[in-house]
Order: sequence, then C-alpha cells, then structure tokens
Amino acid sequence: MNTSFFYLIKKPENNTKKSPIVFLLHGFGSNEEDLFSFSPYLNNDVTIISLRAPIMLYPNSYAWYNIYYSGSVKSYDKEAAKLIKNQFISEMNYFIKKYDCDPNRITLIGFSQGAILGHAIAQSSNIKNLIALSGYVDDELINFDNTNKTSIYISHGNEDEVIPFKESIETNKILNQNNIEYEFNSFEQGHGVNSENLKSFLEWLKERY
Repeated sequence: MNTSFFYLIKKPENNTKKSPIVFLLHGFGSNEEDLFSFSPYLNNDVTIISLRAPIMLYPNSYAWYNIYYSGSVKSYDKEAAKLIKNQFISEMNYFIKKYDCDPNRITLIGFSQGAILGHAIAQSSNIKNLIALSGYVDDELINFDNTNKTSIYISHGNEDEVIPFKESIETNKILNQNNIEYEFNSFEQGHGVNSENLKSFLEWLKERY
C-alpha cells in the first residue's frame, strides 16, 4: 500500500510506538506548509502529517476540489469532493502503519475547505478528534452516523470575509438536528486563526490526543 498524497511529517520526539497521529488539511489555495506551522505547538509525542491537496491552482497553491463562481453564485465540484473524502479515508491506514501510530487516536485539524472536508471525513471514519477552523458542514457531502463518537471543536471568525460567520451558525443547527455533540467558539478575527483561537483549540486538544 502507498499514498497518493504529498506530505510533510513531524515524528514524535521520543520515537513513541503507537503514537497518536494528527492530520492537517489546509484550505483552498494554500499548501501543506500552512497548517504545518501549528506543529511546534502540538504535543511532542504525536506524529504530525500535513497533506497537500491534489489540485494545483498555480505554483504553491492547491485545492481539495474546485470551486466555481458565476457572478455572486458559488458552486463546487461535488463528485471530486466526495472522491477526495473517500480517498483520504482509504489512505489513512498507510500513514498509521508506516509510522506505527495508534489507529484509535486520530486527530484531524482542517482549515476552511479542509474543515469542510474534515466534517465529512469525521462522520465516515474512526477519527477521535476533529478541529474544524473557519469551515462549515456541507449536508450534500456528509453522511451522519449517530453511533459516531468523534469529539468536535469548531471555531469561526465573526468578521470572516471568505466563509461568512453565519455558515457556522447553520452548521451548529445541522449538528444539533443530528444529535452531534461539539464545542463552538467564535473570535474577533477574519478568515484565519489568531493567537486566541490557537490557544483555545490547543487547550481543548491537550487532554484528548
């Protein structure tokens, strides 16, 4: 078995066997180096994998699936989104086996498009923790499983100019309707992660690896 993804890795400092594993999924137009900047702040005894999305928009700029605009109307390649979701789920075991990680201690941190994808992945896999930053739940991409016990942290900037804050409010309604538990936090920020937001999700994750 191999992987189709290009990725960056930070291995545990103590060469811990069966370490927890953290996957990082960047946003539309970014790359694997973006969220990898979180790695110094994460637990030293976890394996960190930062994946590059497969679609190159231009040099150093990638997407998990294409987004289209027609005037003010936004749409996306739904089939490609479903395929990349399934591809990630099927290839997780490659990383778990290659780096001798614990399959029951998987954390996914996604930003923007990576967070949208993260919500869908979490409900179709055995991910232990999901941190969804500045994204939302797309009910055409997600299949809810009421037996799923993923711990979920959601945050959004109330001044977000790319994915409006109201998208997270709608996400909360969808999760509530499906009896999905989560923690939600809002911050005085735009489409990004400020120091307060970073501190908040790191604290949330600290006892959950």
